[in-house]
Amino acid sequence: MPASPWLRIGGWVALPLGLLALGWGLFSRPPSTSMAVEPAQPPRPDAPVTFVGDSLTAQGDWQVAFPDRVVFNQGVSGDTSFQLMARLPQIRRTGAGTYLVMVGINDIVWGYDPGRVAARIQWLRTGLQIGTGARVIIQSTIPCARFRCGADGVRRVAELNALLASQTPPRDFVDLTPVMADGEGLRRAYTVDGVHLNAAGYGRWAARLRELGLP
Repeated sequence: MPASPWLRIGGWVALPLGLLALGWGLFSRPPSTSMAVEPAQPPRPDAPVTFVGDSLTAQGDWQVAFPDRVVFNQGVSGDTSFQLMARLPQIRRTGAGTYLVMVGINDIVWGYDPGRVAARIQWLRTGLQIGTGARVIIQSTIPCARFRCGADGVRRVAELNALLASQTPPRDFVDLTPVMADGEGLRRAYTVDGVHLNAAGYGRWAARLRELGLP
């Protein structure tokens, strides 16, 4: 009987062995090193767009925000970069020409090292590019508000975003911090609880993407 290409961990996480090997290759490198693979050609203008992330992405109505595109929402509440890695095959099945990734706040809340979080996000970027020719845009992690996660939480998100900016090709990195945050972290005008966004917050996020000609 041929060996299964899937590996089950703890009875509930399943990853293809090839993807596991890719992950090992990334984690064996210094966190500042990117394994990004550039797309062979620009994505078709009519190709679907997939937003990828946690609850901040999940609660956005991206199809309404970009009605001229076919949009998939692959945001899942509570997801960290670990969960996105596990969901990679599902995300790839959307067949998008462009992926917009924004994740990391749950990792920071759980106390994960920003360097390792950045490495996992770059692993995801590589996994979405290989064999697809898709453009993968990494968006900076939207910070929490200082009143919710403290000064250290705001600082650690800034550290994560600095790493993402240095590891991602400039054309594929979107810095949301200048429009979504101030010296106190996430702007109060854009949040319902210091982490999640209100309608104004989603409007500003979508407007920033449109300002950059995305997606």
